[in-house]
Amino acid sequence: MRIVVVGGGTSGWLAAAALNHRCPFADITLVDKETSTPVSVGEATLLNFEKFLTEYCGLDSNEFLREMDTTLKGGILFPDWAYENSKIWHPFYFLDFPCEESAPMMDGWSLARDNGFEELMLLYKQSMSNLIDKNQLENAYALHIDCIKLIQYVREKIKNKITIIEKEVVGIASISTDRGIESLILKGGDIIEGDLFIDCTGHTSVLKDVRDTVDLSDRLYTNTAVSTHIDYENRTEELKPYTTSTAVDHGWVWNTPLQSRIGTGLVFNKDVTPIEEAKKYLCDFWNGRCNPDDLRVNNWTPYYDRNQWNKNVISVGLSAGFIEPLESTGIALIIEGVGTACNLLESGYWRDHDVEYFNCWMKQCFEICTDFVNMHYSTSTKDTPFWRYVRDNYKMSDAQKFYLDNMKTQDKSILGGKQCIFGGTNWIHWLVMLGFEFEPKQYMKDKKPREIFPQMLEWDKNMRKQQFGKSIIKHEDFIDMFLKKKDMNKVMNNLSDFRGSHLKHN
Repeated sequence: MRIVVVGGGTSGWLAAAALNHRCPFADITLVDKETSTPVSVGEATLLNFEKFLTEYCGLDSNEFLREMDTTLKGGILFPDWAYENSKIWHPFYFLDFPCEESAPMMDGWSLARDNGFEELMLLYKQSMSNLIDKNQLENAYALHIDCIKLIQYVREKIKNKITIIEKEVVGIASISTDRGIESLILKGGDIIEGDLFIDCTGHTSVLKDVRDTVDLSDRLYTNTAVSTHIDYENRTEELKPYTTSTAVDHGWVWNTPLQSRIGTGLVFNKDVTPIEEAKKYLCDFWNGRCNPDDLRVNNWTPYYDRNQWNKNVISVGLSAGFIEPLESTGIALIIEGVGTACNLLESGYWRDHDVEYFNCWMKQCFEICTDFVNMHYSTSTKDTPFWRYVRDNYKMSDAQKFYLDNMKTQDKSILGGKQCIFGGTNWIHWLVMLGFEFEPKQYMKDKKPREIFPQMLEWDKNMRKQQFGKSIIKHEDFIDMFLKKKDMNKVMNNLSDFRGSHLKHN
C-alpha cells in the first residue's frame, strides 16, 4: 500500500511516524513544502500523548522526554472561571475516598467542595508548590512540549524509514469517481501516485473534493489567539508542573511552562475585541515581558468535517476540524484520528464499514470535546463585552443537561466508561466546581460530614507523609536531574524505574 501524507506540522509528522510503525507493509511518503512553518500554539498534551508516541510511533520515552523541551503537566489550573478569585483544578488523576468502606469519588464531591475540595486532590498541593511525585508519572502526568522540537525529533527518527519530498502540492493530477485520488501534481510538474492519502494541509483541506462541514460557532465563542514565548524571570517559581488557563476580560490566557521558556497567548473573539487591543492586553497581562509586534495571530472558525475519511483521503489535524485551545483538544484529536486510522489499516486494506466507523467515531470525539469546552463558559459573571457576548449567545448542550439532571438523582453512578477524550468524571468534577448542585448518592447520603471529612483528611495526610521524601521532588530539580542529562544512561534507567513503580503497588 502506498500512503502519501500531504503537509508537515504536528499532524503530518505524527501521522507519518505512526503509519510507518503500525503499518510496516506500507510505503510511506511525506510531502511538505520546503518553507513550511508549523503553527506553534498548542504545547500542552493529555495523557494519551505519551502512550501514542511509544505504542503507535515506536519512540523511546526516555529519549523524547529529553528532546522536546519537556516539562510535566499534573493538570490544569483555571483561575476566575466560575467566579472572581475562584480556582478550578482539573487533574488527570482522581482518587476514591477511603472512609469506613469504599466510597466512589463522586459520592463525596458535594461534601468535599464545601469543606475544602483541594485538600483531597492528591497532586493539587504538590503542584501548587511546584512539586511532582515520581511514583505517579505514568498515570497522573501529561506533558508540556515544544511542537517545533517535536517535529524536528520525529523527522530525525523516521527520515531514513520514509520518503520525504519537500515540494508543494499544487493540484490533483488524476481522480477516480469510485476510488478517489490516484495522483497529485507537485510544484515543478512532478507527479506522485498513492493508494491512500492523509490530508494534513490545514483548514483548507486541499485534497478533499467534497466537504461536509459542521459549523460550531453557535456553541463556541472564541475564534482568534495572539501568542508568543516569554523568558523566565524566576525559573524556580515559574516552572510549574501544570498548565494555567486564566479567565480574563477578553477571553482567557494560557501559560504553558517549558524547560527554556513559557508559551502563552490570549484566546478571544476578534468580532468583540479588536486584534490590536488583544495584543496590548496580553502584553499588559505579562507586565511588559512581551512585545505586541512579536505576537503571532491565529484565526479560526470552529468546525469539523463529518466525512473526515472520504474515499481514499483521511483528514487529520486542522484539515479535520478545530475547536479552540482550551483543554488541549488539538493534539488529542490528532492522536485520536491517527491512532484510529492505524488500527483500521493494520490488516493492509480497508472496507466501507471501516470508513463509516472512522467518521462516526471522530464525529463523536469532536462533539464530546465541543460540549465539554462549551460547558466551561456556562457560569461566568464577568461584566465585560466578551463575557456578555458569551451569556447572550450561550447554548447549553444536551450532554450538559444530561449530567446536570443526573447530578440531582439518587442513581448509583453516572460516570460510566471513557467517552473518547472526556468522560463522566471530567464532567462531574467541572460542574461541581462551577457551582452546580450535587445530590449525594448511596454512601454519602446517610453519613454526616463531620464524621466523614476528618477520616478523609487523616488518610490523605498519612498518604502524603508516606510519600514525602521518597518520591516527591521539585519540578525544576526533576527536569535538571533527569530530563537534561543526555549522557547519563544510569539516571535514565532510574527514571524508567520511577515511571513504572506505581504498577508494583497496584
